[in-house]
This record gives sequence, structure tokens and C-alpha cells, in this order.
Amino acid sequence: MPEAGVESLIEQAWQQCYLDPLAARALGQRVTHFGEPHAAWGFLHVALAEVRLGDAAVALQALEQARRGFEPRQDPMGMRWCDEVQAIALRRSGDYAGSARLHSDIDQQRPGLPPDAPLPLSPLLPLLPLLRFVAHNSRAITAKLLGDTDQALRHFYAASDAAGHSGMVGPRITALSNLGGYHHDLYNLEDARRLSEQALAAAREARAAPALTTAATNLIIIYNAGGEPSQARAMVEFLRTHEDELVPGALQRYALPLALGHLAMGEVDAALQLLAAGPVTAVGDGDGMVMWAWLKARCLLARGDAAGARRVAEQTLHQRRKRALNDQPYELMELHKVLADACEQTGDTRAALACMREVHARYEQLVGRSARARYIALDVSHQLAAAQRERDVAVDSRRSAEDDRHRLAGLNTALQAQIAETEMLHTKLREQALNDPLTGLHNRRYLFEVAPGLLDLSRRQSKTLCVVLIDLDHFKLLNDTYGHQAGDLVLQRFAALLRQMLRRSDVVCRHGGEEFVAVMPDLDGDGAQAMLLRLLEAFQSLPPEPGRRRTPNASFSAGIALFPRHGSTLEQLLSRADRALYAAKNHGRARIEQVPRTGFGTFS
Repeated sequence: MPEAGVESLIEQAWQQCYLDPLAARALGQRVTHFGEPHAAWGFLHVALAEVRLGDAAVALQALEQARRGFEPRQDPMGMRWCDEVQAIALRRSGDYAGSARLHSDIDQQRPGLPPDAPLPLSPLLPLLPLLRFVAHNSRAITAKLLGDTDQALRHFYAASDAAGHSGMVGPRITALSNLGGYHHDLYNLEDARRLSEQALAAAREARAAPALTTAATNLIIIYNAGGEPSQARAMVEFLRTHEDELVPGALQRYALPLALGHLAMGEVDAALQLLAAGPVTAVGDGDGMVMWAWLKARCLLARGDAAGARRVAEQTLHQRRKRALNDQPYELMELHKVLADACEQTGDTRAALACMREVHARYEQLVGRSARARYIALDVSHQLAAAQRERDVAVDSRRSAEDDRHRLAGLNTALQAQIAETEMLHTKLREQALNDPLTGLHNRRYLFEVAPGLLDLSRRQSKTLCVVLIDLDHFKLLNDTYGHQAGDLVLQRFAALLRQMLRRSDVVCRHGGEEFVAVMPDLDGDGAQAMLLRLLEAFQSLPPEPGRRRTPNASFSAGIALFPRHGSTLEQLLSRADRALYAAKNHGRARIEQVPRTGFGTFS
């Protein structure tokens, strides 16, 4: 074949590598038969396709052959590509730290990506933006798996920018899909849905089966997390009725999202059938065990096997802790949530309460990550980097010094305004992350930020302080009988009473679910108990909401711990108050109990 013909095959392989990796692999295999210098690029395409979707051993063998072709010629671009593929191989084998170390070595030994200083180009590869895309995308996934959220998100956005400059459809779709999936990991569901729907539409138009499959299965999870079970189930139906547009075997390889879509609509038998093969995953980044476990436990719970559901959840959590794995907070939240339900159904109320606290802690972690993700997205969308580049262009321009001065002043003003706006938005997002959206009260994160200062002030002034743990009685029964809207209304009305009847100096927070915490400075236990008894009487006497279905009169139980007698830290005081609350529940509910004056022994 003439030289131009071989180069055309290589060009086609680059166009297909992130659109149809199997087609790119086939083109690469053809190129390997033409000898050097072309064969090295053919082997590289085989390695890139296999390391992403195929056989790891075949990928490493092809990668070694590519290196043998590039090294004698000292081709810097070819060797850079080999290094990047090697980093992907390390990550896909589970060696995330090794992948990160290789990324660092690449950036030091073969400078240029990132940042964007050009490398010498092979005559066969005028595609530097594609290499930038692969480099940033690989670093983003590795950072994500190592829990470095900020680095991961910024690399995903850099990969998206490079994909746009590449002019290739495959990288652009992959960047959209990856950004959408990661925004879901960060619980930024609005951006996750928008980006994933864009990726799905673009993949269908381009007939890109791998990207279409990934975007559609991501959307099942995103719709479910966003409270749209019918949309999640509809996406399952889309996959089943468009199997010809998917990668071969997709319905088996993506069994977990499909099971979630069925379970969202109560189709337990269909979900169990998909879960029977175990925690299968379509990619090597993560093992899918936590998602499989919470889906399996949820199915068992729906079948009335609360003990089995609890066993699956507890065994999985024990194994993950033992192996010190870095699982996604959303999946851990769902696993703790189903474990709480299983504990409650098996009669272990104390374990159920502990699990619900863990659920709330995970939720707060997700809210914080969501706020940070939105901040970074705003940072990128405001194009601070673009403003910086524009200012640099003005400095280097050939216009007169006076024109440069005026232009730079204007650009600096605009840049400072954008920075100020972004910082203001960041502050607003942080405030949102400290408030409970349903009740308007502060949340648990705010409690742990403010309480240490109140304790320190009480210590310096030698004054007492009460920490009160309040839990609404029979709240799950209310939800199950009258629906979550009725439960939400009760929470909102109780929060309004708390604001109305407690003092301005008291810090009142929603601690999680139907549980609230009040930190009451300069008040002893008897004073707190009297105030809470008045609150209990008012809560039990609340008239029904006009125009709404009548529900039974609600009540609460509460436990009071006193600083410094019962503890010197918020954690200790909450623990003591929790034990008092537990005693109030055991003594019939609708009660307020103080920690016994005689010590911290077992409640009778």
C-alpha cells in the first residue's frame, strides 16, 4: 500500500479510537503488517483499545511492541502515547497510586502535557489536542479513584476543553459522559442529568455504541438519585428495545444499573434475576460490590427477609472497611440506608438509629461535595483562564502602549469582577450546605462548626450548657401510613415550633431524619426540661393543617446532657443525651429524660 494509504488508515484509527474502539483496534491491526515506522502506531492503537475495553495481557503485549518501534527513532510523541496508555493499564489493574506516580513522572520527564506547551509532532500525528484529552481524562479518572475531588473535576473539564479543540466526535461524547457521571458521584444531579442527556443524544447521532451504553446506564442511576423512578425505568426499556445500538453483551455487563431501574418501580423479581450473576461491572474502575449489595439488600427487604438484607449489608461494609476501599459516598449512603431499614424491621432500634446517623453524615458529605463541584463548574464557566489569556494577548500585542494600558485596565477590572462574583457564589453555596432544605433549620455540619465555640465560651465563663437530642415518636409509621408529604409537613411544623419556643441564644439543628439537636447555653438541666415540656405540650396540641388530611397527634422524646458534668466535648454530650433519649423511648415515649445525676451507668 502507498505511504499515503497507510497514513489514511492511521488517521481513521484516531478518528475511531474514542468513537468505536473495536473499529480502531481492527484498523491498528491492519497497520501492524506494514512495517516500521507505521507498525508502531498500529500496535499503539491495538493497545489503547484493549486496555480500555479488552484483554489486559494483549494490551501490554501490543504496548511493548509499540515501544520497540518508537525507541530506536526516539519519537517523543510516540513514547508519550505509550506512557499514557501504560498509566491507563495500571489504573485498570487496580494500581491507582502507581498510575498517579506514572502521571507525575510523565509530566516531569516529558513536559508539555499538561500544561499546553507543544511537543515535536510525528508526521503521522498532527493531533496534539487528542493527546491532551487522553492525558487529562486519564488523570481525572485516577484522581477520582484516589478521592481527590477537585483535581478530578478540573482534569475532566480540561479534557472536555481539549476534546472540543480536537474536532473529533468521540472525545467530545466521552468528555460529556464522564463529566455527567462524575457530577452524579459528587451529587450535583442537575449538571449530571444535563451532561449525560447531551452525551446520550450525541452518541445516538454518531452511532457510538460504547458511549451510548455508558450514558444511558449513567442516566438510570442519575434519575433514581434525583427521585424520578419512572424515568429510570423508561431508560431500562430504552436499552432493551435498542439493544442493536449498544455494545455486544451490554445488558449482561451493565446488569447493576438495569436492576436499579427495575427496583425503582418495585419490580423485585426482575431486579433479583439481574443481580444473580453477582457484582458484574462493565469497566475495571471499581468493582461494583457496594452497589450490588445495597440493591440485593433492598430486594431482600422487599421480600420480607430483613435478616438476610441486614447480613448482606453488614458483611459488605465489614469487608470494605477491612480492605480500606475508597467507595463512593452516594453508594455507601444507600447501603447504610437499607441497613437502617433492616435493623428496624428486625427490632434493633438502636442499630437503626446509628445507621441513620451514618446516612445523614454521608448525605452531608455529598452536599458539601455538590457545593464544591458547582463552585468549580462556575469557576470554569466564568472563563477566568480565558480572561487571563486575553490579558496576556493584550500585553504582547503591537498596539501602542496607551492602547495596551487601557485594554489591560479593562480586562483587569472584568477579571476582578468575575473573581468577586465567583467567590460570592461560593459563599452562597457554602451557606446552602449548612442549612437543611426541608425545615430551614441548620444542619449537622453547622452544629459541629458552632458547638465547640459555645462549649469553650461556657468553660471560660464557668457556666452550664445543655445539649438536647430530640426524636419524633413513631415517625416511620406516620410516613408509611400517610405518605412522605405528611411526614415532611410534620417536620416543618415541628421546626417552626422550635424556632418559636426556644430562645434566640439556642442553636437548633436538624440532626438527621426525624432527629433534632438543641444546644442551650447558660441553662441547667431542670430549666431545659421545663422548656421542653412546654414544647411537647404545644406540639401535641397542634391543630390539623387546614385543607389537609388529618393525622394523629404527634409527640417527641428527648434526652438532656449537661456540660461540663456529662462531658467536655460535643461528641461526649451527644452520646450521653442519646442514652437519655433511649431511656425516654423505653419508658413509653413522649418524655424528656436527663442523664442520671449519679453517673453514666445503664438506664433502668
